[in-house]
Amino acid sequence: MLTELAPHGAPATADEWQKRLARVAPDIASLVASVVESHADACVETFYSVLLTQPDATDFLSHQMVNTQLRAGLHKWLLTLFSRKTPDANVLVATQARIGAAHARIHVPIHIVMQGARLLKGVIRQFLFERDLSRDTLFRAISHVGDMIDIAVEFMSQAFVQDLQKGAVADEAYRLVSLGQDVTLEREIQRSALLDWSHKLLFNLWDATPTSVIPLEKSDFGLWLTHKGNVLFQGTPGIEQVRVIVSRIDAELVPALVKSKPPASALIQNLQTTVNEIRFLIDQLFKETEAVEGGRDPLTHMLNRRFLPTILGREVKLSLHRGTPFSVLMLDVDHFKAINTTLGHSGGDSVLRGIAELIVDACRVTDFIFRYGGEEFLIALVETDREGAWHAAERIRQTVEQNTNTMGWGEDVRVTISIGIATFDGHPDYTHLIEEADRALYAAKAAGRNRCVASTETCIQSEA
Repeated sequence: MLTELAPHGAPATADEWQKRLARVAPDIASLVASVVESHADACVETFYSVLLTQPDATDFLSHQMVNTQLRAGLHKWLLTLFSRKTPDANVLVATQARIGAAHARIHVPIHIVMQGARLLKGVIRQFLFERDLSRDTLFRAISHVGDMIDIAVEFMSQAFVQDLQKGAVADEAYRLVSLGQDVTLEREIQRSALLDWSHKLLFNLWDATPTSVIPLEKSDFGLWLTHKGNVLFQGTPGIEQVRVIVSRIDAELVPALVKSKPPASALIQNLQTTVNEIRFLIDQLFKETEAVEGGRDPLTHMLNRRFLPTILGREVKLSLHRGTPFSVLMLDVDHFKAINTTLGHSGGDSVLRGIAELIVDACRVTDFIFRYGGEEFLIALVETDREGAWHAAERIRQTVEQNTNTMGWGEDVRVTISIGIATFDGHPDYTHLIEEADRALYAAKAAGRNRCVASTETCIQSEA
């Protein structure tokens, strides 16, 4: 029992779990292992058939994901937890910690985890009842199943809470970093972007051969609002007002203007008044926000990787809710050790700063750029599908290659980069996307460097 494992309410430890395992009679461990081995598929089927009906689970579970990725994981977890041989408690603890951290990253409600544990205990208990067992053996087997699952969930919960706490700290720290940017410049850029959208819309409406109208939500200003403004001003009433007004412009004002030929002056005046209202609200939000310094990589001034959980976790959630694409690029400077040998460490730092500047020039203002490691960068491309991600990667790669002689590094220094591309496939854990991009980067370097490789064959690949 858990009270036996941690009698004074203290968190369970691996040593305590190992002692508990040692007290389990071999015949009981073997019996439970036999039942689980025989009925693991049925346990998994019951587990997901119930969870998929829960509204709270729809944010992070889908039938496709369950069938392609999660069933095998739960099957393996059951067989590992209920092994015929006494398992290593340290391995079990590490496994539960990884699962708990993953639950925190994808925001699985803790009551869903508890419900899943209760379902599994019930299913295994039912299969034990079907065996011709003595009352004492049945009692000991059911107790063993309950203890093992309860202990596993306790370790998962410990990691879950720790990861959530770290995430909360990172969320707030990222917001402070966002505030530490040049607020005045950012405000003017977004004011200009909003004005530019309204001018283009009006010119388009008066044009004899108009092109398709870009919704405000999909404009440069709209993308900034969704992916950066919401973080910068999170929780403020003003940002909610701006979102409501943007939705009204796209749903009501723009369609009315498109139907009006020529555009009625009253409708134009209404649009201009509404756009000015957004500009006023944005100005107020910036004025009310205090600038705070710090938090960026001191060498390249890119975002620190500690903010990856905050940003990528949020982008994954947005993609799941809105059905929008999302891609990640992993960049690595080719032969950087040789560059350091040639130029020295100060020269290597100069190269990294220069590459960071080139990456910024080649990216949109709505994208997130991180200093991921020594000579590695990670870019989150918001609302970008596979093809768009490949073109963005190629643009960045070519920008670095074509400007290598203009950065003052010396005529003998040729700097190139390799890029791995991954596009969000519905997996709710953002680390899955990073791993896919990292594998693609490895493939790019193995194929000769100075090229882009996608993590899926459906995306074109550079032949540079």
